[in-house]
Amino acid sequence: MIEYTPKRADTLPDALGNLYEILSLLRSPDGCPYDRKQTEKSTLQNLIDESYEYLDGVIKRDTALCREEIGDVLINALMILRIHEEKHDFSPQEAVNEAVEKLYRRHDHVFGKVRAESEEEALEAFNRAKKEKEGRNADAKSIFEHIPSSLPPLEMNYEIQKKLARFGFDWPSIDGVVSKVHEELSEVEEALGEDDRDHLEEELGDLLTTIINLCRYVRIRPNVAIERTNEKMRRRFSGVFALANERGIPLDMENVDKLNELWDEIKRGER
Repeated sequence: MIEYTPKRADTLPDALGNLYEILSLLRSPDGCPYDRKQTEKSTLQNLIDESYEYLDGVIKRDTALCREEIGDVLINALMILRIHEEKHDFSPQEAVNEAVEKLYRRHDHVFGKVRAESEEEALEAFNRAKKEKEGRNADAKSIFEHIPSSLPPLEMNYEIQKKLARFGFDWPSIDGVVSKVHEELSEVEEALGEDDRDHLEEELGDLLTTIINLCRYVRIRPNVAIERTNEKMRRRFSGVFALANERGIPLDMENVDKLNELWDEIKRGER
């Protein structure tokens, strides 16, 4: 048994110190068997899960949920730091100091003499600093090397297109992006009339790519957009399910028209 009493902190440094302290105790020989078994990889998966739960709170505009879930994100981030410290890979201070120095180095437009009046100018200055101060001159082999291979396909596609855009492989205006979406949709419609699933799969991939590119162009993360839609679908179907039971409408294909009417009713009620 470990004697420990939680302390309420009044400052962020103290609060983070308290969190790191209790995580260290949980990882200690007398701590929690489950926490001691965690690795960087398993904790990272927890971090990803908690990040999406925080995103759920943002979408729902639920401040209490956001507060709880961002705390869980911090638990897992600091747990990863603790695991590396135990393995003598590096200290938490080294990782944080490096992050602070990197932010300072790449923000000449904030801490130096470079001017940036818009978001676009700031991003350009940021990338220029990376290139000039860190020797980040890309070659054909290194263009994609910093995109994690473990990314989900949706996010990987987004990151690949971001890289391409930095080399000028981009549309001059959003009109070209929207036209490309329509073009790829037409090719999918043509492929639907063929008896060739490989071709249909290829065309669907191209369509998804153009939609992801549209997301990138307007600076909306596709995973955030789809998560918002997922939540909307869950919410609306729960409403349809409740109304269907209340009105004695069976949930089956024979009543699809009535169910669609219920869906529209729920949708109107959200406005």
